[in-house]
Amino acid sequence: MKRDTWIVTKSSSRPAGKPDRCFYCSNLIGEEHKQDCVIRNKTVVMDFTIRLVVDVPEYWTEDDIEFKYNKGTWCADNLVQMITREDNSCLCPHVEAKFIRDATRDDEENWGLIRVEDLES
Repeated sequence: MKRDTWIVTKSSSRPAGKPDRCFYCSNLIGEEHKQDCVIRNKTVVMDFTIRLVVDVPEYWTEDDIEFKYNKGTWCADNLVQMITREDNSCLCPHVEAKFIRDATRDDEENWGLIRVEDLES
């Protein structure tokens, strides 16, 4: 989801830059950030696929396994612990990210994680 206006505020300045302007696009506080300024963000919907090895009872079928993780009492919040690696190795080889589409207001409200209107400018 895109936002209509991105007005430069004090939060866009950096210690290495001038205090009265955006460090990235150089526009003054109170002006609009340039169209290609990195401060201007949007929200998008992404799918992340993670490939894991997990243990299940030996006699379980594919349907049993998928039921546990999709319709059973297992909570997806447990996935965070499942992907935390004791050896601190990188998950990158096991994850695929796919852009789905720009987010909508409904997406932002349903997820409740980030709203483009709340981002600092």
